Amino acid sequence: MTMTPLLAAVMGAALVLYVLLGGADYGAGFWNLLTFGPLREEQKGLIANAIRPIWEANHVWLIFIFVLLFAGFPRAFGAIMIALYVPISLVLLGIVLRGAAFVFQAYSTSSDVQRTYAFLFSASSSFTPMLAGIVLASLSDDRVVVVRDESLNGYVFNWLNLFSVAVGLLTLALCAYLAATYLAVEAPSPELRQAFRRRAFASGSISGVLAVEVLILTNRYAHSLRAALLHNGLALFAEAVAVSSLIVGLVALYKDHLRFARLMVALFAASILTSWVAAQYPYLARPDMTIFNSALSENVVRDVLYVSIAGAVVLFPSLALLLYVFKDQRQQPLFVAMRPAATLAGSPTSHSE
Repeated sequence: MTMTPLLAAVMGAALVLYVLLGGADYGAGFWNLLTFGPLREEQKGLIANAIRPIWEANHVWLIFIFVLLFAGFPRAFGAIMIALYVPISLVLLGIVLRGAAFVFQAYSTSSDVQRTYAFLFSASSSFTPMLAGIVLASLSDDRVVVVRDESLNGYVFNWLNLFSVAVGLLTLALCAYLAATYLAVEAPSPELRQAFRRRAFASGSISGVLAVEVLILTNRYAHSLRAALLHNGLALFAEAVAVSSLIVGLVALYKDHLRFARLMVALFAASILTSWVAAQYPYLARPDMTIFNSALSENVVRDVLYVSIAGAVVLFPSLALLLYVFKDQRQQPLFVAMRPAATLAGSPTSHSE
């Protein structure tokens, strides 16, 4: 029995975890860009305190995906990196710019410099998930990725079309929905809780509209993906869960049941990703890069899978401990204090490093 589908499933699970955890960090940066009104500084302080404990640790899932793709499926890795060189490079640039701006702003003593870095952090937090969504959409578009040894005709912009942009906007809306709901739960005051509850309801509604728009656009830009979305059993089940969790989550937000809404938004985002992964299987990149013809060898796939399982034994307890320690500490005055001089990241601490 081949272990290739198991390795692909691990990559899919890592993608879901990255969206649920890292996506919320991107969404928090997006909301930082849209803070306004008399509660602006309190909103920024809440965002900073929510992001600060383990925000860089969430990128471990993205790194994990790239490592598995390179080690287990090198042929697809090479084709994807060539055909999608521009958007992938911009994603990496956004991640680096976001991290640097967050830290530099925290340690800056000038209010003007702080505002500049805060804007860079928020802007990069907004365009990075959009570009990541464009990359995922391009993997399902037959016209984008390299096909065998054919030349690349205009590959600089062939990933940019209405379908990929719609998926990019859906990705940003999902991140915003996750972040707003998480922040509403963690808000220390009723005023902050209501502010982010309204944003969660708005971004959740927009996510639903964009998801429908993406499905409509697949008819023109991704026929094979559309067929799989409408006929693959797992994809259909995930879509049904996504619709149900979106409706229930919005109702929970409307009725101010925030902790239940947090569960529903996570289920909605995970279901959206699962439906795409199921519909994309067995392709890593359409039209002909599958997990079977891109794998280096069965022995390599087996070894990579075993190493991944061994690493998980260390990784998951470590992340659980990290969350437990910092979630507990964040209840202390040091973490909930809001200082106007620290517009985004609060007073300089070592927790963002």
